[in-house]
Amino acid sequence: MAMINEGSSSSNVNPTNALVLPNILYPVVNQLDKSGYKDIQSDLRTTLFKLEEIYPGFSSNFLQSFINKETPLLSATMNMNELTLKLEKYCDKSPYYISSARSEQEFQELNARSRNLKRILSRIPDDINEKRDFLETIKEIASAIKKTLDSVSNTYQYFKTLDGRQALENEKKEFIKYSKHFSNTLKAYFRDSNRDDVFIAANHLLIQTDYLLRTIKLYCETDTLDESLYPLLSQHQHHIKTVSSRYSSSSQQHNSRQSSAASNNRPNSSYDTNYS
Repeated sequence: MAMINEGSSSSNVNPTNALVLPNILYPVVNQLDKSGYKDIQSDLRTTLFKLEEIYPGFSSNFLQSFINKETPLLSATMNMNELTLKLEKYCDKSPYYISSARSEQEFQELNARSRNLKRILSRIPDDINEKRDFLETIKEIASAIKKTLDSVSNTYQYFKTLDGRQALENEKKEFIKYSKHFSNTLKAYFRDSNRDDVFIAANHLLIQTDYLLRTIKLYCETDTLDESLYPLLSQHQHHIKTVSSRYSSSSQQHNSRQSSAASNNRPNSSYDTNYS
């Protein structure tokens, strides 16, 4: 498996653990009102989230244990990394995106492009068995990554504080890091045919996309964020803080230059979209 540089706790966490809740368990909880259990939905959702935060991997282990007991035949063939990735396109993730209250074209374009990226990533389990289809999907992913990054840069003008801009730049760097990791994993796949590594790398990108959107929502919207949407967020934030501290002196110089620039001056982050 391709390694991720700047290793820390975030790099070592299986991203699937953060997707089992929103992609598998939360949709089940959301259906409880149809069975007359609407009054416990909120408490159950909060409890599941807290358990995942305290015991990372709880949701995945709980679900796996249930399946092992109730449907052992399914357990023998089920791949949790693949399942969470594949279910992404069926989940209602509207709370993750910028609300329609922000009607500016830049925000709506970001919503559309990030949603498209996640939709294409979720096609990987279906396309990976056919090389021609998979190569086409890879090209679409590379294009979608670039367009999403461009849309993120277009939102810098709406950040009113240097803290906000720095927070977004940090998340953007993380997104680029995991995009490159995804690219390296694909290259390794064509040598060793390890599909699970591809699923995990794609799940990392799904989560990093959510973190990018969360940062923009945090600084550009007035609505209160539902933190239960982001399992393992505390670990991610610790990782961001650790990495950022390594570059504190250079960041201060960068911020000093930015303070005298125009409000819509955008930091540049390069990303190589060559997946060949």
